[in-house]
Amino acid sequence: MSTLFVEGSTSVYKALGYLGEQSHNPNQCPDRNLMVDSNYPDITSFFAESERRIAKANRLRNHLYSVRLSFSRDEFDPTQAADQDLAFDLSKEFTEAWLKEKGVNRPYIVALQADGKSGLLHSHIYICNPGADGKGIPKGVSALKMQDLNDRVTREFMLKHDRGTAIQDRLMANKKQHDHNSMGASVGEQHYGKSKANAKAKENREYMKKALANALGLATSRQEFLRLIQQQSIYLNRRANKADDDLWLRQDGTFRKSLSFEYRGTPSRTATLLGLNLEQIDQRLKWNAKLKQNQNQKQLSVPIQHTHHHKRPKVKFHSLKLVKPKAKTVTKTVLPKPHLNLQELLNEKYRELIKINEQLSDPKLPKAKREYFEKIKPGVVQAVSELESAFFVGETKKEVWRRKQKERELEKESAPES
Repeated sequence: MSTLFVEGSTSVYKALGYLGEQSHNPNQCPDRNLMVDSNYPDITSFFAESERRIAKANRLRNHLYSVRLSFSRDEFDPTQAADQDLAFDLSKEFTEAWLKEKGVNRPYIVALQADGKSGLLHSHIYICNPGADGKGIPKGVSALKMQDLNDRVTREFMLKHDRGTAIQDRLMANKKQHDHNSMGASVGEQHYGKSKANAKAKENREYMKKALANALGLATSRQEFLRLIQQQSIYLNRRANKADDDLWLRQDGTFRKSLSFEYRGTPSRTATLLGLNLEQIDQRLKWNAKLKQNQNQKQLSVPIQHTHHHKRPKVKFHSLKLVKPKAKTVTKTVLPKPHLNLQELLNEKYRELIKINEQLSDPKLPKAKREYFEKIKPGVVQAVSELESAFFVGETKKEVWRRKQKERELEKESAPES
């Protein structure tokens, strides 16, 4: 079967320039494009219509999808004109079938070439993403689903044109051998084909989950949170005309549900990775900022150096008897007991809340466990809120008490002796 490769966000000028290049192998194939066709009257109309739709769709990141179909020599002989015609017709039929399956009508162009190093026939298909209303193709483009469709279309096309099925059967058997996911299993930890792609996506999500959790524990602002994530090579899916604050808030000032990220082609959202909405994440960032501010104040506070030296008590002699001064009665001040391990307790509650959200996000979670976690989650959320308030209030009272204690000590030392 023909192999398929999909590339997103190809510009119109890049596609036009690529098709207009000179032959890459002029000795064997002097012509760059053997055949070119479009669902529009001519190529100029295709590019003009694509530019008009792209200019209207300001919010779309992918403008033009590039699909490449590569055919083996057993399928089509590059030197035979009849095989060239069949390969070109198959490429157009596949494109029409894919658009029909997606339920959309988009401008596309198909160019058949054979000027590569291998000399094999291959088709370059460019599909415009935005429609006439400026909206993109629903649910995007999946290379795995597109490959499955290509297998079905190729097999039906070959049977329709009385081509031998022995070659197709052999190629299909080889693909299934390297695609254990189509049979619903993989051998041990070895993955092939779709199974390999699915396993890689799972690893990417785990990496994103850890990176977001670390950023949430360190960041003290929204900008720092996004910066720490981008340092881990995680791409933020954002609109080019929006500022950072616009990504968090709606037009009415309320928080959005989540942000969208992508790592090595694997997309995911903060609500899925952390189990928290943007308002909860913003509260945690503010809590980190207050905690860091309190820690900085403690580090900057230097103990007061006492400059007053106590005089030695005078010894009075009376009738040759040594009279020692009376010892002053010292009353022991009972210090208020600070909040011991309050920060550790708060962190423990945060971990418990994240663990509950992870369990609830699992679609395979049994119904009984889901009901249990939904029942205890409000209590954990309330405990986190109360602990945050208690932590900051406790810290403030303790600092006030220490300041007043220092003032009383200074007043006693500076008072003149009677």
